[in-house]
Amino acid sequence: SLSLRRCRQDMACQELKRESYKITGDPKKPDGAPNSYVKMTCARANFRAAGWKDEDFKKPMITIAAPYSNSMPCNNQFRDLADILAEEVEKLGGKAHFCFTPVISDGESQGCKAMRYSLVSREVITDCIEVMHEGYHADAIITLGGCDKSVPAAVMPLARKDLLGLSLFGGPALPGLHPGCRKRGADGQVVDQGKALDPGKVMEAIGAYGQGLIDLEELHRAECHGLPGSGSCSAMFTACTMASVVEALGMALPGTASKPAATREDPRTVTEQKRQDCVAVVAALFSLAEKGLSARQIITSKALENAVAVVYALGGSTNAVLHTLAIAHEAGIPETEFNIEDFHRVGQRVPLIGNVSPHGRYHMSDLDKIGGVPVVMRELLDAGLLHGDCMTVTGRTVAENLAGTPSVAGLGHQDVLYPVSKPLAPAGNHILVLKGNLAPESAVCKLSGKTDIELTGPARCFDDEDAAFGAIMAGKIQKGDVLVIRYEGPKGSPGMPEMLSPGSALVGAGLGKFVALVTDGRFSGASHGIMVGHVTPEAAVGGPIGLLVDGDMVTVRPGSRELSVALSEEELAARRKEWKPPAPKPGSFGTLGKYASQVRSAHVGATTS
Repeated sequence: SLSLRRCRQDMACQELKRESYKITGDPKKPDGAPNSYVKMTCARANFRAAGWKDEDFKKPMITIAAPYSNSMPCNNQFRDLADILAEEVEKLGGKAHFCFTPVISDGESQGCKAMRYSLVSREVITDCIEVMHEGYHADAIITLGGCDKSVPAAVMPLARKDLLGLSLFGGPALPGLHPGCRKRGADGQVVDQGKALDPGKVMEAIGAYGQGLIDLEELHRAECHGLPGSGSCSAMFTACTMASVVEALGMALPGTASKPAATREDPRTVTEQKRQDCVAVVAALFSLAEKGLSARQIITSKALENAVAVVYALGGSTNAVLHTLAIAHEAGIPETEFNIEDFHRVGQRVPLIGNVSPHGRYHMSDLDKIGGVPVVMRELLDAGLLHGDCMTVTGRTVAENLAGTPSVAGLGHQDVLYPVSKPLAPAGNHILVLKGNLAPESAVCKLSGKTDIELTGPARCFDDEDAAFGAIMAGKIQKGDVLVIRYEGPKGSPGMPEMLSPGSALVGAGLGKFVALVTDGRFSGASHGIMVGHVTPEAAVGGPIGLLVDGDMVTVRPGSRELSVALSEEELAARRKEWKPPAPKPGSFGTLGKYASQVRSAHVGATTS
């Protein structure tokens, strides 16, 4: 009955309102006690000035954290999503408390110095959410994730403070359609066919133009049709990789990672499906309160292993290495329980089954059509590659959530996902953690299913991304070279920017299979080719990558996990003795300077807390 539901709702609200009494005043406490109703009179006066009524002080305060900007497609719907979530919170008897944070677009900052703020923004968003949640003694939290760094940053504060809450991905964009590659079906609806575009294809078009392979008109066509509307990058780049990670961790509702943000007919408006996701997320939050399930009960080392397995199965971004390590750190999980070697260990058991861009044909919306991340997880669970007993925000275990989900074989004819028994590529051919005298701590290599990769060639050294990009566009990089881009690590750049521009320029120039790119910076999820990043120690702290000179013979041998240079220990020691830290790069003060002074090595996730 309605009265019974209302009674249960009131009980859930009373159960949830625990922390916010500290700021609204607890009527059960004596007047002179901390957080008493009398002591917090001035706080309530301020809340009343903001529009609160008497009844609002009895409601649990729910933070709705939205990294928002109107200037980027990934998060430009988040003000609307936040309003929808707030409306649902109020319907269930809560009081919505907005937290809008900064957010950086990786797509828009690619190729310019603004990219230095991208990884920095992960820490800023995390800190902003903590400040706005803890600074108001809020009771629970819903976070929104969109562009790359905002997805892990939507989970990190929950892990850091062991909050009661969950996250919702804003959704992938649909892939762009190249003109001439559209047709309409019998019902008049556009049917995707031919060459599907995404931001990676746009970046590669720049390199193709530089080599004279396409003209300026074709480059402009890629620019205008590559991104059709709101949503994060449509392929298995970093945003969709991390959305899959958050779902696999158990910190998002099953199936929500793949739901598109918009339609082709209305590329800006929040879809009805996303509205329903908001309803479900708020209901799940109140259910979490009844069960008393907080973030650290869900984010465990076993849950992180589940997330890693999904990254490898889908051919996800190397940035997942940084971000899962950061989430583990914020969750208080010791490095002895989960570290970069554990990431590698888990991944080497998992074959590549997702035929999704950048290595495959399809996009996140295609994965959604066949059931999304739950189908991937069911396939892995049946193969013994997931921990089924991990708890999730549904209040059920992974295995319980997947009970009604079909395996890949149960889907019938399709080629978006392959079965574990007949994968797109066998285990051991995706992300590898390398070591050697050029990377004494670690480096990260992405194969995306490629096999028999090995290259030894002369180093071509550049101390920043711009110089390397210019050399590629000028045709100065040749087959067999090893392109080294250094002083682009967390401290050196500062900010560890992505090397998508030079990497895509290599691919666009037809050099992707013949030139290795080695850097202490990062790569975009769109990157492919022979790419080795996250080289640690980084150049700025005296790492061996900073000691190389042009012509040194560098070997990239993923099969034996090797990244090395043909130099003796004596020669490296002599160069290290002569090495001097470079002067700070222009503009690397203020926020960037603070970050550089605090950030830890990429080997452990490049965190600042």
